[in-house]
Amino acid sequence: MREQQEKDIIISRLQLLIVMAKAYLKDYHLSGYRAIAVKNNAARLSEALTGWESYKVHFSKAANRAMGTHLDHILFQRIKLLLVMAVSIAEGNPMGYRRKLALKNNIDYIAESLDFNTRSETIPVLSVA
Repeated sequence: MREQQEKDIIISRLQLLIVMAKAYLKDYHLSGYRAIAVKNNAARLSEALTGWESYKVHFSKAANRAMGTHLDHILFQRIKLLLVMAVSIAEGNPMGYRRKLALKNNIDYIAESLDFNTRSETIPVLSVA
């Protein structure tokens, strides 16, 4: 065991946003405290990621080897997009078919980069999310 590092907190917050976004895509209700939690989590994650590109944080060594040096920039942009989309969802903005598809594709890309499994049937917390 080791002490928790800033990278661990960033990954945990990101995974939480991914789970909440997946729950939204499965038509789970997102309002009240859940919406507030999404907004707060996105704000904290945005603060934590300030200057992230310059640090070149590597979340997944395997993904970095596969994708090369572009992973950092692309992953950073995808995470920023997820933050914007999550806040939009929490504020109740409409999401049509294409936006939901874009959200799903974005989640899949980030999850693959983080080696985070997002298959709904393997995340039992979705039933209470």
